Amino acid sequence: MKHLVIATLMCVSAMSAKAQVLTSETVKNGYETVVNMPESVFAYNADYTEDDITTMYVYQKSGEGKDFQLTPYRKHDYTYAADGTLTSKVTSQWDKMNNRWAIASRYDYTLNYGTYSVEYSHYNKKTNSFEQPVDKMVYTLQPYSDVYDISHYRRQDSSIPYQLISEIEVIEMPLLFAEQ
Repeated sequence: MKHLVIATLMCVSAMSAKAQVLTSETVKNGYETVVNMPESVFAYNADYTEDDITTMYVYQKSGEGKDFQLTPYRKHDYTYAADGTLTSKVTSQWDKMNNRWAIASRYDYTLNYGTYSVEYSHYNKKTNSFEQPVDKMVYTLQPYSDVYDISHYRRQDSSIPYQLISEIEVIEMPLLFAEQ
């Protein structure tokens, strides 16, 4: 759940009102927000194709003032649909022992008939593939871009169905999604 909450908080911090889904613009806005944070213990860099951020790198800062070191920390690889809607985010952690990126997890984003869902999957190093999702957030959308409710589901393994963990009805929409 920690990972899903963090992803949800990233969505909240990166988005603006009157929107339904995460987009390339949302990712860019989030990147610009974190890059310009003073006194951060992290530094950021990104790879672009045309206007889309395809990879965001997170480095941990150590040292004082202008004499600081950057150590690779985390990497996010983004995939978008043709219309710019975010479809997946793969997160990798820096493996200090092997001096390389190690895939950790994936978020899959789906817009489908009035709902927007986010599923979280762990990466299995032994099988070199993603496991079935274990966490899922479903945002029920109202016409004209408002979120009606948010449901959180979880399962211990892929052989059992999701169980509803919590459901929140949204009375007044906070600044939550970026406009598509």
